[in-house]
Amino acid sequence: MALAVVLFTVALLATATAVASTASRSSAAVAANLRAQATARAMAESGIVAASTLIDDSLRAFIANGPSRDAFLGRLEPTVTGAQPLVQDTLADGVFAVTVVDVSARLDVNSAGVEGLARLFSTVAAPATARDMAERIDAIVRGERLLNVDAAERARDSLAATLLGREASPRQRRPFESLDALGDVSSMDRSVLAQVAPFLTVDGNGTINRRAASREVLAAGTGSLVDRPSRLLLIARGWMRGHPLTRQIEAVFDVADDGLRLVRWRERDL
Repeated sequence: MALAVVLFTVALLATATAVASTASRSSAAVAANLRAQATARAMAESGIVAASTLIDDSLRAFIANGPSRDAFLGRLEPTVTGAQPLVQDTLADGVFAVTVVDVSARLDVNSAGVEGLARLFSTVAAPATARDMAERIDAIVRGERLLNVDAAERARDSLAATLLGREASPRQRRPFESLDALGDVSSMDRSVLAQVAPFLTVDGNGTINRRAASREVLAAGTGSLVDRPSRLLLIARGWMRGHPLTRQIEAVFDVADDGLRLVRWRERDL
């Protein structure tokens, strides 16, 4: 009996030790993930601050020298795939890298209209396909259609509302907040979207930089033509060395003579 009690006690203690060890490892993993998440976000935010400060200081330095200012702005966006980021640095075990996109050199999905989108899509797709895709996107921008909701679903919603004695859901204007959302539109050809993505934006301000815009954008775009970037998108990625989590911050700035003006801020984990 004494031996059985001793063996049972030993087994119980071993089990408790194993459970405690597993819980300890789980807690350590959670703590490591939280630390990596905090580090990644701090690095991404630091990248935005570092890049915007660099651009601000340069714009102020060139405020009386238009050609130098334009040359500086023209060099911000890398023209070669794999080119070095505008700003890249480390702090302890954190890393950030920032690239720049000239938003004014792209066609704005939210203001291009059917004709502009159709002209751009037709450079890589059949005219009928390009027109259909453009109309579907424009309908969502103007609030006539919701994402992933086709005509049959709207008709069912309207019928149900009538039978229940209430009004149908009002149409809402839902301009796109990211290019990824284009893939959620029904009947979209994702191969076409992938090919035209480098020419599109959701952050435009109604101007097109004719010096940097492609032929496709110039042919499809509407709005005022300008000779320098009027709006910039800073894309900062931060991470902790040795951890796969990456935080991305996208900050959109209007470009003024004396510096940048923040107009939009987005964050997500990669």
